[in-house]
Parts: sequence; structure tokens; C-alpha cells
Amino acid sequence: MDATTPILAFESLSVGYGDEPIVRDFTAAIPAGSITTIIGPNGAGKSTLLKAVYGVNKHFGGNLIFEGRAIERLAPRERLALGIGFVPQGRCNFPLMTVRENLDLGAFTLRGPAIATAMERALGMFPLLKAKLNVLAGNLSGGEQQILETAMVLESSPKLLLLDEPSLGLSPANQDQIFETIADLRRHGLTVLVVEQNAHGALQISDTGIVMELGRLFMTGPAAQIISDPRIHVAYLGGAPA
Repeated sequence: MDATTPILAFESLSVGYGDEPIVRDFTAAIPAGSITTIIGPNGAGKSTLLKAVYGVNKHFGGNLIFEGRAIERLAPRERLALGIGFVPQGRCNFPLMTVRENLDLGAFTLRGPAIATAMERALGMFPLLKAKLNVLAGNLSGGEQQILETAMVLESSPKLLLLDEPSLGLSPANQDQIFETIADLRRHGLTVLVVEQNAHGALQISDTGIVMELGRLFMTGPAAQIISDPRIHVAYLGGAPA
């Protein structure tokens, strides 16, 4: 599968919670081997859309196609087995356990030698964790904790990684660290779909941008085109483009 072939396709997808969809009639394609960032105002349905890919909310209609297969009726564990990994918003590590123990838990779906292989691969991708294996996860910086949580999910070798607000609550320096980490994941051949409140930072490392408003697709295109669009600058990037 090359970078022009969609690894994931939304086909008139409607998803949400309770009795009403939040995201309605959403259609878009995510190219394999790319970084795609979803931006939009609070309440636009960004996180709801991301959770729908992992199957943790309610499907109302439409199709979700992963590598040519409809997955909208599959359970999250089945989607994980197919190669979809999800790092949710907010801290999701075990703060009173060490980095090593957290990584051990990240490999919970693996058996035998595959566990050590996954740990070695994660430490190879994120060398900073190797020096902190015996440190409690809660004592890491915010950026380091986000990297640990990403490493835990990557131990299952996903093809598509979902990141929900990875820079939320982090200092500017830690945000830069996270965006550099995401860019590195693309170099490892991973497809990344990001929901991010730091629109400018995320779009700068992305191939494609998606803009959502009121639960619907407002705009999609190359990230550079999204950044340069005057409407997006006024709404999300702090004024008119230079």
C-alpha cells in the first residue's frame, strides 16, 4: 500500500452517543504512510470521529473502511488486532508504576518472545525512555509521559495510530517534542491520524489537514493549503496569513 492509497476511508459516517449523532455524513480518506491532522472549534466532533475509528462510541450510519474492509461493526479489540492503535486524550499511563512496568503492560496482547521484541523496538524508537526505565511514570515530564503512552500503544505494532490531543496541557517545549515524535513515526512508515488543538504546530508536520465544524466536514486538503487559507488563519491560527 503506497502513500496515495487510503488506509482508512469514512463513507457518509454518522457517529455519536445516546440517541443522536454528533458527527453526521462524514466522508474523507486517510492516505497510508501519512500524517493527517483534524482541527476545528470545541464541540465540532473531532474526538468523537477519532473514537469512532477505534469503536468506542455509537454508530448511526455510513461505513468505515480500513484496508478495504468495513470495520464499523467490529469491537475495539478486533480493530486493535487489525492494526489500529489509539492514544486517548489526557494522561493514560500508570503513574505509580515504572516506565518498564508500563511498557510491560503495553505488550499485554503479546506472548512469549514477542514481548521482549516489542519492548526493544519501543526503546529503539524512543531512546529517552531507556534511560528512565526505573523511574515512576508519574515523575516524568508531561511530554515524556505522552511519549511513554505512545510507546505503549506502538508495542502492538499498529498500522494506523490515533492520537487525541497529544499536546494538550504541555509546555511549548514539550509540545515541540511531541510534534517531533509524531513526525518520526511517519518516517517509520506509520500512518497517523491526529486531533489537535495546536493547529499550527500539528499542520506544520502533517501531509493532510481536515477541518470540522458542527459535526461535519468543512474542508480537507494538503496541510500547507489549509495553513494558507485565510478563513482558517482567522479562525484557528491567529489572524491573516503573511
